[in-house]
Amino acid sequence: IPGDPLGGSLYIYGNANAKNIALMSAGFPDSQKPFIPLGSRLAKETDTLVGIACFPGFDNTEKKPWKEHKQFTRDGYNFDEVVACFREAAKVLREESTCATKAKFTGIFHDWAASVGSMWANRAIEDGSENAPDELVYFDVVSNPHPLTRDMPPADEKDSIRQVVINKYYTYVFAFAFAAQCYVADVLAIAVFILVFAFAFAAQCYVADVLAIAVFILGMIPLVVLKIGPTGKIDEDSMKLVGESNQPSISHMIYMSYPYFHLYIMQRGVLDDTCTLPQDLSKVPVLYMYGTEKAGKFHTEQSIKVLQRETDEKTSKSMAVAVDGAGHYLYLQKPDKCFDCMVKFMKED
Repeated sequence: IPGDPLGGSLYIYGNANAKNIALMSAGFPDSQKPFIPLGSRLAKETDTLVGIACFPGFDNTEKKPWKEHKQFTRDGYNFDEVVACFREAAKVLREESTCATKAKFTGIFHDWAASVGSMWANRAIEDGSENAPDELVYFDVVSNPHPLTRDMPPADEKDSIRQVVINKYYTYVFAFAFAAQCYVADVLAIAVFILVFAFAFAAQCYVADVLAIAVFILGMIPLVVLKIGPTGKIDEDSMKLVGESNQPSISHMIYMSYPYFHLYIMQRGVLDDTCTLPQDLSKVPVLYMYGTEKAGKFHTEQSIKVLQRETDEKTSKSMAVAVDGAGHYLYLQKPDKCFDCMVKFMKED
């Protein structure tokens, strides 16, 4: 984190003299932990120096506990500040590299990091930074095409009301929960968060088991019965692979909601105009992989068509790959498929 020597954490794997560099980061609600299996394997089995970052404050270290990060009345970190963190991480990796020739740089991002990663990438490319990525890999979230994309495919048809609810309902819950934590009190924030996701347990602990059952039934109607959560059981099961000890507390998870707060409350639903695919995919190609086992989607068909056109016309090695039998955490659910596809992409000229 710029200006904060204890602020950020970057897990580094591999040899400094590797011919490739990869910067990885996941999004909400993850520290570096979910990416460690993929990142450490990439460093071990390929000639790649790997650095795994996360959104500031999503980790919880002894030197910098999450409660010492910007929080409460300070609104967490805005997108420009997270971009700056990614820029610093890229700089550190380049400085760590001892490769005789300039190592190729790959950005690998999941969830919220895919959005902010695209902002970092486009700004670095525009600035001519020596740490700009040469290629990008996105998992389950990808930005819209650059507005100057040639022969732009038609925009998507409007989503159904159900899809809008699936894609938006949970995001507003996170945004308002973080707002409550910032501007009212952490206790109220927990109540807001629990209201939708975990309030049955609270009722069971503090009131009565009968009430907990009633609250649970009522609370699960919108998420389970109506199936308006974007992810499913397959993703819940995948998080067990990360380990119970690595799961954040409710308060910490609410704090991790600051990207939703900044998007929907501070920026009224509009991200920076650099949050797009690269303008020239022949110079900075993109691999996008997404799971098919989920109710919501985190891409537009317009983006898929642009990447597929690159593949069909052999304009670049860019491609979109649907991964069956996987959800949001596809790199944990189908690790070999994701690893093999990513390595093939990285090795191709």
